[in-house]
Amino acid sequence: MEVLLSGDARAELQRIGDGLDARQPVRVRDRGIVILDPQPTLAPVQEKSDEQQQRARGPAARAWQGSTRRQGSPGRSRPPRAGSRVVGLAGSYARQLEDVQRAYPGATLLPDDHGVWLLARSRVIDGLAREAICLIALPDTPAVEPRGWAFWEQDGQVEWIGPRHTNFPDGSVCAYHAELDKAWSPGGDLCTLLDLYSVWALRHLHLVVFDRWPGRQHAMPDDLGQSDPYYRLLQFKEAELCSCGSGRRYGECCRPRDLKLPFLSIMQAFKRRNLGRSILDRAAPAEIMASVTRGGRNAPPPMLEIHDPLRAHIAASGGGIRTKP
Repeated sequence: MEVLLSGDARAELQRIGDGLDARQPVRVRDRGIVILDPQPTLAPVQEKSDEQQQRARGPAARAWQGSTRRQGSPGRSRPPRAGSRVVGLAGSYARQLEDVQRAYPGATLLPDDHGVWLLARSRVIDGLAREAICLIALPDTPAVEPRGWAFWEQDGQVEWIGPRHTNFPDGSVCAYHAELDKAWSPGGDLCTLLDLYSVWALRHLHLVVFDRWPGRQHAMPDDLGQSDPYYRLLQFKEAELCSCGSGRRYGECCRPRDLKLPFLSIMQAFKRRNLGRSILDRAAPAEIMASVTRGGRNAPPPMLEIHDPLRAHIAASGGGIRTKP
């Protein structure tokens, strides 16, 4: 799919990418349009801030480096309304739908026996001929993170956004690190979640246009819980920021050390941790692709069939989530 991008949009995309590299915060306007924060906080901010603390401090403190703030219109920030973090998250999400539709027109919630599906579109950046379609499975339990997929749509053609920064093996979006970033958690504000997906899609667009992932990134963990060197060698480009948090480019930071490791050994260790799968074995399930190919008019598959962590949670808890009789 050819990227049709105006000259002004290309320049803005490059500017946002440079800003993400410098850990400047970004805002997300209505319809998912990402911009650099025109009013960044002057005081040092913590990248791994807790969402609840951010709300307590007010809108001016909700921006952290590499994260998102929402902007409804120029010069005005609309603080998100947090959802309930109790049993019955589907009801909480449903109560947010009006706010979500103001920020992402046309967004809808689709019921499922184990939660709800959120379907929304994001413009990502002004001057782009394509838009991102996001289909997100939101389980009705705070113990399980959502699983979402994103696709580019242009002139009726649909293309999966991946494989960089998607989960194994289902190709679902990895827009934030649940433990390290603490950018969103089950029961939280759905506009914030869609904003994170919009920024993730913009980073993918930057990767396609400029051949570089902008901003900080995480790598899959190795046996010791550290950044997997095999993953970094195959996925990270030398000019991208390293996952160790040093703020340096991978090529001048951890890559020389990764190259000294026995490649066959770290490859085998990676496959062992991932049930024999190759690093390239990521793709959106056919059922998900089918549900977005016709603009979301096809119903998504049953969540339990497509959401592996939810299925594992149910198996570990011995049931406890409602099913059809």
